[in-house]
Amino acid sequence: MTQIDVRTSTAKNFSSSLSSLPKGSLIGVTAPPSRSTASTKSSKRVLLAPGHSPLDWARLINSDVVLTGLAPGTQPYIKVPPSLLKKYTGRKGQDAWTVLSGKVYNITPYIPFHPGGKPELLRCAGRDGTKLFAEIHPWVNWEGMLAKCMVGIAVDEDEMHDEEQLNQMD
Repeated sequence: MTQIDVRTSTAKNFSSSLSSLPKGSLIGVTAPPSRSTASTKSSKRVLLAPGHSPLDWARLINSDVVLTGLAPGTQPYIKVPPSLLKKYTGRKGQDAWTVLSGKVYNITPYIPFHPGGKPELLRCAGRDGTKLFAEIHPWVNWEGMLAKCMVGIAVDEDEMHDEEQLNQMD
């Protein structure tokens, strides 16, 4: 078997040494694949309209625009029980709200900016999307990306009922 010292060989010597070897004698060396070995699963990306790139979203969230969708004068953050969250599915003209790590976000303003398209984003609307989001986008910092869209905090129905009882006592 011919051995080549790659540390002392020049490119020309190395090339001529390789060509002198019998064809097929380079064990462990294979030609690159003729097609990609990457996953054949489609990325489900959609073509975004002009003005809806990630940079455009960054510009929007750094402006003074209010993206919560809450009425003016509403407390900065509200308590959102599951019964209220279920009403905001993004269908029939409603806004789309989701819960991510206990915080409720109005994701409606982000829909035209979402690279996966509206149907993909609405998969988590009206419910807790933490697990789904973490599976699909583990590297994304949603708190920074959706901070201006935060509506409130997710709470149990019992917590809302207890608060109503306390308010009635006053």
